Parts: sequence; structure tokens; C-alpha cells
Amino acid sequence: MTGGADTVERDLAAAAAALLDQGQRADHLSRLITAASALVLLLLPSVLGPSSVLLTTILALVVLLGLAELYFAIRVGFDAALFHRWGAVPEGFDCARLDRVLLRLGLMPEARTGRPIVERIAGARRLLAWQGVTLAAQVLLVLVGAALSASLARSDG
Repeated sequence: MTGGADTVERDLAAAAAALLDQGQRADHLSRLITAASALVLLLLPSVLGPSSVLLTTILALVVLLGLAELYFAIRVGFDAALFHRWGAVPEGFDCARLDRVLLRLGLMPEARTGRPIVERIAGARRLLAWQGVTLAAQVLLVLVGAALSASLARSDG
């Protein structure tokens, strides 16, 4: 849309912004998991001596997934801020102007300009979903690592 936004578009933008804001919760949990995994990864050899290659690999994967989640969190947060602005402008939001700015900053390919708000929201929701998938993978790997660690401790003791 090239002109102003009507009430429905403002409501859609506000609802999308509220949904995308939930990505902050996922990001906080992921950062905690990532930091703890990085700390354990760094301290593991000095505390436990030679550690399992599998356990080290799992911890490294958790940290890498945390970096991927951070990327998605930044993108989701940026989109949330744009949708907040879109929903808050009573006189209408100029999508063409936003597209020009995003193009100039190199944040949007030219082929994606001019999309309606529904498509923009769908793209932002996909980013939020990927953020959730990376967090879920982190949690799953932490649980697998904990089970492996408990299993190794039982077999050693």
C-alpha cells in the first residue's frame, strides 16, 4: 500500500506488534541458556577433566543455536518496533516511504517493496516462529545433555 493506513491496518499492526513483543521472552530465556552453556563449555575441562566429546558438541550446538536465536530476536524486535509505529500513526502510515528507507539501508530487496500489511505480518510471524524453533532446539539439547551427563555420572560411579 502506498498511501495511508486505515483503522483496520492500524489494528492489524498493533496486534502484530503485541505478538512480536513476545519474542523478547524467548530471547531472555535463550540468552540465559546460551550464557550458561558457554560457561559450562569453558569450565567443563577444568572442573571435570577430560569431558565427553558428545557433551562438548551438545554444549557448542546450544551456544550456536543461541546465536541464531539472537539473530531472529533482533529481526523480530525490529519488526515489532516498525509495527508499533505503524499502529500508532493516526493520520496513516506511508508504506512506500518505509520501503524506500529500508531499501536505502539495504534491509529489504527491491522485489519485496509494496507488499500489503498482511504479507508483512506473515513474514514477521515466520521470523518469530523460527526464533521459537531455535529456542526449542536449545531446550531439547540441554535436556539431552543433562540426561547424557547423568548417564555418564552413573556409569562412572
